[in-house]
Amino acid sequence: MSWWKRIFSRSENSTTEPHSASGLPIEDLNDELLIEVRNLVAISGPKTPDELARLLKIGHARASFLSAAANAQHPQASRARTFKALQPSATAPKPPAEPVAAEPKKRRAKKASPVKAALPPLTGRITGGHTCAFDVVGESHYQPALRKLRNGRHMATDNDFVADIVAEPDNPHDPNACAVYIEGLKVGYLPRDAAADFHQQIADMSISGTWRFQTKAKLSGGWGDRPMVGVLLSLPNS
Repeated sequence: MSWWKRIFSRSENSTTEPHSASGLPIEDLNDELLIEVRNLVAISGPKTPDELARLLKIGHARASFLSAAANAQHPQASRARTFKALQPSATAPKPPAEPVAAEPKKRRAKKASPVKAALPPLTGRITGGHTCAFDVVGESHYQPALRKLRNGRHMATDNDFVADIVAEPDNPHDPNACAVYIEGLKVGYLPRDAAADFHQQIADMSISGTWRFQTKAKLSGGWGDRPMVGVLLSLPNS
């Protein structure tokens, strides 16, 4: 018998049919639609007649019978669903994340400050009326020392220095090399040809070994279009 006939065409004498706990005839419980509703209730919990009517596109009266029958067949579904909702989560709470230590800022390595050299004993002084016009070479390698000297004075009014010319007989590049120092800081060399002539003049005075002569000096450049600091000695140009 179809649902339509059972609901709307049942006579008063039909109460003799056996019924289930839901109040529906036993044969109704085998209806395919009811089986589908049972599975739905078992999976997602009990459904109201309005929910079944909307989901299955059926009338409210039929949905009421299906709801009563399905919920009666699965009385534990509602209780299990409620208990599960109230059950505290078995997953342990995550510990708070440890703060990540900020990486220390990398400090720029400080440039080594020029160190004063231990010079040999003074051999003699170069005198004369020569102006400071003799160019020293190699100053580009000693700019930190030259800037230290330049920044230590007011160059517009105080640019008079004393330079030491020191022989370097053990220099691997030139045995006649003559290094130039100011206040114990190396600032350059005499040009190769001038150093050879200087050595010859010293040898003519029967002086050998490591000697040191002093002469006047001035600094040049260090600003504008001449950013490199240079050295001028009081020596003859030829």
